[in-house]
Amino acid sequence: MTIDSTERGAATRLKVVVADDDAFITSLVAEGLRGLGLLVVTATTTSDAWTLVVREQPHALISDLHFGPGESAGELLNRVHEEFPWVGLVALTSHLSPELAIQDAGSLPDDVVYLVKTQLDGFQDLRDAVVRSISGLSDPEPSVVDDTIQLTAAQAEVLRMLADGASTRAIAEHRGTNIRAAETMLARLYDALGLPSDDLSNQRVAAVRVWRQGRVVVQAPSHRERS
Repeated sequence: MTIDSTERGAATRLKVVVADDDAFITSLVAEGLRGLGLLVVTATTTSDAWTLVVREQPHALISDLHFGPGESAGELLNRVHEEFPWVGLVALTSHLSPELAIQDAGSLPDDVVYLVKTQLDGFQDLRDAVVRSISGLSDPEPSVVDDTIQLTAAQAEVLRMLADGASTRAIAEHRGTNIRAAETMLARLYDALGLPSDDLSNQRVAAVRVWRQGRVVVQAPSHRERS
């Protein structure tokens, strides 16, 4: 954890916690926001982020969603929402749909301002999001780019598991099915992603590469799926 030592004018400056498991990202975001006059503290784990929220009492928390296998910011955001409801919440993620980042995406608080990293024009956009999160203003939907790939919620879950290093057997057990059914689901996922099937391609690696690019969005469920 690092703490901004600049305290002049602290009473009138916004203070934020920035949390991301990538130390380079936290440093980059922190310096950008400090350049806009914000006070910033940073963390690279959800537990450290929670400690900072409790200790620093910030105006807002800016957090990535995916902190690596087994660690989700969903619990962190919900805990802050429950215990510090006056703290604004901003999710800064690489993914167009939260289901691609974390398993518990459906439990995210409704008032989280959702930002996609690749769609930010600059740090002013992030500062504006902080202000929106504090004031409760509506959150615009992420833009959909021309090369966006649409997946079902189930396919998105499997893709996220691949990114976390899950084996075919682990996917089968998680889905409550057998390995052959999981292999079929993976084949359909690779087809949906437009990945070639040949001896020169590693579809699992290619799928994770697409996941990292932030070009995948989860389809809205049909009326039949919702009912």
